[in-house]
Amino acid sequence: MAGTSSLLVLFLCASAALHQHAAGAARVSPGASPIVATCMTGPYPELCVGELGQRLLDIQTAIASAAPNGGATIAGAPGQVDVKALVAVALQAASEAGAVAASIFEGKLPGFNTGVPDFRKCLGNCSVTMSSAMQKLHGASAALRSGNHDVAKTLASRSLTDVSSCTVSCKDLNGDVRLIIAQSLTEFQKMLQIAIAFINKMKTNEPMPPPVREITP
Repeated sequence: MAGTSSLLVLFLCASAALHQHAAGAARVSPGASPIVATCMTGPYPELCVGELGQRLLDIQTAIASAAPNGGATIAGAPGQVDVKALVAVALQAASEAGAVAASIFEGKLPGFNTGVPDFRKCLGNCSVTMSSAMQKLHGASAALRSGNHDVAKTLASRSLTDVSSCTVSCKDLNGDVRLIIAQSLTEFQKMLQIAIAFINKMKTNEPMPPPVREITP
C-alpha cells in the first residue's frame, strides 16, 4: 500500500494546487479579463478560469513567439479568448484526467489490489467503458480540429455518458482507490461539460476551405 499512498499524496497535492489557483482566479471581477468573462458564461467557472485559462494563455504565448504576425488566427491573441481553442484545451484536460482512471482500470498503476471484489466489479464494468469514452473523446478533438462542431458535441456527450455509468459502477469502492478514481472521473466529467457548453456557443459548422486547383502550364 506504500505505492498507493504515495500516489494518493501526489494526486491530492496536484488537485489541491489546481483548485486553489482556480478559486483565486475566479474571484476576479467578470469584467477584469476576457477569459474570466467567458468562463463565467459556462459551467464550473472557477475551474475554467484557473485551469483552462492558463493553458490557453500558454498556447497563445507559444504560438505568438513562433508566428508574431499571424498567431492570433490560430488560437487567438495572448489574453484574448478564442472559443474553439478554449474547447480544445478543455478536451485535452479531460483526456489527461481520463488517462489516470484508464491506467487504474487497465491495472497499470502499482499498489492497487485488483483482487478485492468491489474493485473487480469496478474494473470489469469500467475497463472497456473507459476505453470507449477515451476513443470518443479523441474523436471529438479530431472533429473540432476539422471544424465539424456537431460531431464534436455528439462524441463529447457520448463520452460523458460512458464515464457517468462508470462512476456508478465504482461507487462501492473505499479508501485511496475510490478517492483517486472519483477525483479523476469527476475532473473528466467537468472538463467535458465545459467543452460541450462552449461548443454550443460556436457556429454549427465551419465552412471547409475551397479545394486547391492545380494549374498546369
